[in-house]
Formats: sequence, structure tokens, C-alpha cells
Amino acid sequence: MIKIKWGLRSKVLTLSSLLLLLPWFAYQFVNEMENFLRLGQQQTLLGTTSAIATALHERPTLFNEHASFLPDVKKGHDLYVYDLTNPIELNGDNNDWGEIKNFKNSYPENTAQAANSSTTNQVHFNQLLGKYSGYLYAHFEVFDQHPVKRPINNRKVTLNDHLIFAMTDPQGHLQRYIISVTEDGWFNAYQYPKNSLKAEKLTRIKTIQGIWKTTDQGYNIEFRVPLTLLGDRLGFQLNTTSDRETGKIDNVISTSNLLDIDKLGSVLVPSPEIEKILQAMTHTRSRLWVVDRHQRVIAKSGDIHQATGAWPIETSEENPSSSFWSSIEDTLISPVYNFILDTPDNSFNDANKNITQLNYALVDQALTGKSVTQWRLSDDKKVSILSAAHPIFISDPETGEQVMGAVVAEETNHGILTLRNQALQSLFNVLLGVILIAGILLFIFLSSMVNRIRKLRDQSERIIDENGRLHGNFKASDNTDEIGDLSRGMENMVKRLGQYHHYIEQLSSRLSHELRTPVAVVRSSLENLALLPASTEQEKYIQRSQQGIQRLNKILTNMSDASRIEQSLQQGDKQPIHLGELLNRCLQGYEMIYPQSSFNLQLADKTMKVNADPDFLVQLLDKIMHNAIEFSLHETPITVTLRKNGKDNSAILSIENKGPLLSNNNNQDLFQSMVSIRPTSQQHDTHLGLGLYIAKMICDYHQAQLSIANNRDLTGVEVTITFPLLSA
Repeated sequence: MIKIKWGLRSKVLTLSSLLLLLPWFAYQFVNEMENFLRLGQQQTLLGTTSAIATALHERPTLFNEHASFLPDVKKGHDLYVYDLTNPIELNGDNNDWGEIKNFKNSYPENTAQAANSSTTNQVHFNQLLGKYSGYLYAHFEVFDQHPVKRPINNRKVTLNDHLIFAMTDPQGHLQRYIISVTEDGWFNAYQYPKNSLKAEKLTRIKTIQGIWKTTDQGYNIEFRVPLTLLGDRLGFQLNTTSDRETGKIDNVISTSNLLDIDKLGSVLVPSPEIEKILQAMTHTRSRLWVVDRHQRVIAKSGDIHQATGAWPIETSEENPSSSFWSSIEDTLISPVYNFILDTPDNSFNDANKNITQLNYALVDQALTGKSVTQWRLSDDKKVSILSAAHPIFISDPETGEQVMGAVVAEETNHGILTLRNQALQSLFNVLLGVILIAGILLFIFLSSMVNRIRKLRDQSERIIDENGRLHGNFKASDNTDEIGDLSRGMENMVKRLGQYHHYIEQLSSRLSHELRTPVAVVRSSLENLALLPASTEQEKYIQRSQQGIQRLNKILTNMSDASRIEQSLQQGDKQPIHLGELLNRCLQGYEMIYPQSSFNLQLADKTMKVNADPDFLVQLLDKIMHNAIEFSLHETPITVTLRKNGKDNSAILSIENKGPLLSNNNNQDLFQSMVSIRPTSQQHDTHLGLGLYIAKMICDYHQAQLSIANNRDLTGVEVTITFPLLSA
């Protein structure tokens, strides 16, 4: 199992990463704020509709002329006049009608009143109605395979294709007009005599003018009528003939009955008076509608693309800043925000731009007398639109209070979205700054703390050498925090350990000094006792006592030697010596001292010099060679090799003997004081483990490295000493 190492820095940084939750909490907070703003926008927009509805309460005259009192309305029968945004050129084309040309009324032949159902000329037309600058504009696109114009100098205007339209005047009287031409071009309409159905004694009305234009599929009729002539009812009837000789009418297509004022279709022209009231509320930044009880739009004001509500959209481009932070924010931060956040998109599709009837459940509820609000998405899902509706009440002495219409206001959520984004960006900028500064400060503090802990660790490791001895002084920190307390505690601990180690190191010298006198007394007493006559049993005990005293004396001698060498090392005198020559002389002496052992010397380079004390080196070789002889097998040579390591300019001396192997655990403990690992057969000898301990001290004095391990072929043990060579 792999154990992951978690350092203090990693743990603290992991915990400090919880700071990254702050932007998430800020986002949740701003979302809650957005919900409150949406509720506030709903109440504000509802208040706007209520204020406008208050201005329209109890004003029935505003609705009488718009057929609002009719029980129902029918599309195609009851006509709607669109507001034109630009002047219309009377040329027979509808290219200048803008988007309104997409809201035409079609009157197919199969739904029209036909005078001759057997005709093969299937006539139908499309109708457009608009209002601009005090005029009603009408455009008819007629599909007729056999168009017939009135012959020149023919005073009868009904024996050819012609258009009749009827309307009520502002006083409520029915007025009928006819358009009949002899050729393409400009025309004026003719007015029927009052209460007459015959096209005789017609009066030319110069204020009603237009153009007749022949097309590939038939002809177009485009004309205008002053709104001062128009009341609240309007209808059109197209009469066509295919017989140029007789002029018999074979197709009659009408929008309503033009002969009966009660059956004549209604016309809804956006009310200028109500529009003035709505325009006074344009400061609300809302799109406003006023609908009658048939949900037909009788007035509107505002543009939904600008309807941001009570919170206008302000961009930073209006007040550009040239500061360094602003440039960074615009270059690096703002693109990230724009990618993450929902930014207002003003290119959404407005399906209600030219709508004539608001068939929404919201309006249905308002027409029942309730004030309601509703959020909806645009058709392209790019923006949320808030709608609010408030009923318009009119009192009736007979039926009581009744709803005559409703005020509908619409706003997008762009204002709230902009406020939310600005709040999030400002909050995120502050939080990012706080997190960045806190992260830097935390990193600096954490790095300082980690460095102090590492320094404390390194100092504690350096104060103790490989042999567990203390050397040098432990320097405590002057800081008053917990790490400073720890360093001072460790300093106190090191001082006490140093005192204890000093006592242990001096113990052998003191013991050997203090025990020599009583040992000498006991030994002399035993010698004197041995001169006296004694029984065999007594001689046996005396002999054992003398052997014990000899062993004890040997122990004291070894302890004294170790203490003496340790003290001598402090006063040693190093000098350049030839390591090979010294080694050769020592081996000659060992051959004389240990005649039962054989030695194999291998010198790769006899010129290697080291800076050393020759006496101490001889003692070093004595200790190691003595161990090698004791552990070597009978009649196996002890191999001594000296070679040069050119990589680090050192001399490597190895002493190898064939014999018992070392255990794989803690071989370096053999260099500690009072550590001895020997076979059971040698346990009766006096061995304190001081030989290798003294050898280690001498190596440390010469800055040499001493190691012991099993040889490569696992037939014995090899001791390796690495000496630094003197520069040539």
C-alpha cells in the first residue's frame, strides 16, 4: 500500500483551499438577491400598469370608437390598422410597408360571397391596413386571371373590376365609396350619394387618392383615406368580371356586409389619445399595451429591446478607465466573466412586435378583474420577459362595474441581469483579491513556518552523529511562538543529554581508575592466599578467583585504552605518510605475531599519501586485523587490498576474511561501544566490543569512512576503510 506523504504545507494549503468556497457562497447570495430583485420588478411593473389603468378608468369614450362593446370580434371581419413606422409611397408595391406586410389578411374565393359560382376565374386578394401621419393606408394584392378595367368615356363604374368600401364617419353615419379606373395610375375614389345603393351621381373625393397597378397575377390597389373621415366601422368588397362585353359581375369578395351598418365590420385604429397617456410613462423603460376586452391592441408604446425596467443597463464603455487594473480586468478577467455569466443579449426575437391581439392567459386573467404578473421566455430562449396586466374598469348603471380592457406592461430581465453581473463581478474581484492576498500571506507565513521547522529538524539531526554522540551546540530560536518554545525545549534537552553523555563517556575512565586499587588488593590477597597450604577444593576456588580477577583487570585495561585513545585523538599530530609502506610494515609484524594465520597483500598503487597520525593508523589496523584473525576460518588467508578511487581522489583499504557471516540487520551497530556479537564458543573470553569502537573513533579523526559487510560471494566478512588522499 502506497502511503502518500502529506507535509504541513500540503495540509495547510488544502485547508486554505476552502477559501475558494467564498465565491460560491457569494454567487448563492447574489442569486438570492436576484430573486428579490425579480419580485421587486414584478411589484414595480404591476404598479406601472395600475397607474396607467387608473388614468383610463371610467373613460368609456376611449373604447366606444374601437368596438370594445361588441360581444365578439372575428378576424377578417373586424379589421385592425397597424401603426406604420415610415411614410408610404403610393406606388402599388408593399415593399415600404416593412414588417407589417407579413400581417396581411387573405380572402380566398372559397370563403367569399360569389355572384356566379360557375366561373373559372378564381379571384382572391390579400389586404394590408396601416396608419401614418393622419391617414389610413390600404393595400390590396388581387389575384385575377382576367382583369377588366372600365372603358374610357364609359360613365358606368360597376361594369368592370372595382373596389367598394364602406365606413362610418365620426358621427356614426354610413358612407360608401367606390374605386373604378380606366387605366393604371392615379385615381380618386367616388362617394355614393347618402342612403343610395346605386352608383349614380357619384361625388369625386380628392382626399381619397391612390394608384392602380397591373401585375403578373392581377393588379394591386394602394390608396389612403384621411382618418378624419373614419369612424369605428369599415368594410371592403371586391367585385370582378371576366366578360368585357357585358361587364357581368361573376366574383364578389367582401370582408363584411357593406349595406347594413350593424353588420359592417369594426375597425380598430390605435388610439392617439391613449398612446399619449402611454408615452407619458416612457420613463418606466417598459413596453406598454392597452387592449380592449377582445384582447385587441388599441394602443402601445415602447420597445421591448429597451425595456430593461427600473434598472437601466450601463456599460463600462461610457466611462472608460485607463488604469492598470482596468486594463487587466478588460483583458483577462472580463472575458472569463462573460464566458461564465449569462450576459444580456439584445438580439432576441420579439414575436409580439407587430401583434394585434394578445391572446395570453395573463390577459385572460386580467380581463376577469385580476392583477397578475408572469415570467416567460422569448421564442429563441435568449431572454426572460416579465409581463404584468391590470384591468380597466368602467361603471355601467345597469350592469355595474365591468372590465373594458387591460393594461399590459412588459420588461426584460436585462436590468436585473446586468445588476447581478455587476454585483458578481465586483464581489468576485474583491474576493479574488482577498483570496490572492490571503494566499500569498498564508504561503509566506507557511513557508516561514516550514523553513523554521526544517531548520529545527536539520539542527537536531546535525547535533547527533552516526554513533549517537552529541557534538556542537544547539542554538535555540528567539521567537516567542510555539516553534520557539519547541526549539528552547530541545536546546534544554540537548544540554541534559550532553551532560549525560559526558558522564557515560567518562564512566569507563573513572571506573577503571576507581576499580584498579580494590582489584590490586584482591589480586595480591589471592596471590598470598595461594602461598598458604590449602586443600584441593580450596585451590580450585582460589584459581577461579584469580581467573576472574585477571578478566576484570583486562576489562579495566581495555576501558583505559579506549579512554586514553579518545583523549589522545584530541592532541594527535597528522603528517603525510605513504599508506602502502605503512601497510606493508604492519603486515610483516602480523606475520610474526600470528604465525598460524596467512596474509595476502594486494597493493595497486604504493605512492598513495594520506594525512594521518601513523601511531593511530597502526592501532586502527591492529583492532581490525585482530577481529579478522579471530573470525577467520582455519588455514584461510586474510586478504588486504589497497586501491585508488579516482572519482573522489580517495584510497580504499579492504580487509577480508573467510568465516561466519554477519546478520543483515544493524551491522553498523558493531561500531558502537560495548557491542559485541560473537559465537557461543567465544563467549567465555573477555570482549566488550571496544575494538571496532576504537577503530571507528580513529577513522572519524582521519575523516575516513569505515564500513563492515558480508563479501560479495557470501563466504566471509569485508571491512572497508576509505581515506581521503593528499593532493599531488
